[in-house]
Amino acid sequence: MKLCPDYAKIDNKTLDKIKTLENELGLVLLAYEKLPNYAKMEDKDIVKLKEVEKSMGVTLIAYS
Repeated sequence: MKLCPDYAKIDNKTLDKIKTLENELGLVLLAYEKLPNYAKMEDKDIVKLKEVEKSMGVTLIAYS
């Protein structure tokens, strides 16, 4: 199973739309191919994940 999605393959017209939206929102947007499903986690596992995130200063995303 491939966990890291590829950037979306988009044409110049679509890229221009994304750039326009970025400017309107004042945000940076990333376009990915279809992402895998987020993992369903038990509350106790979410607590563990958040503890690790906090200790490492990162954001972790769980896929299944």
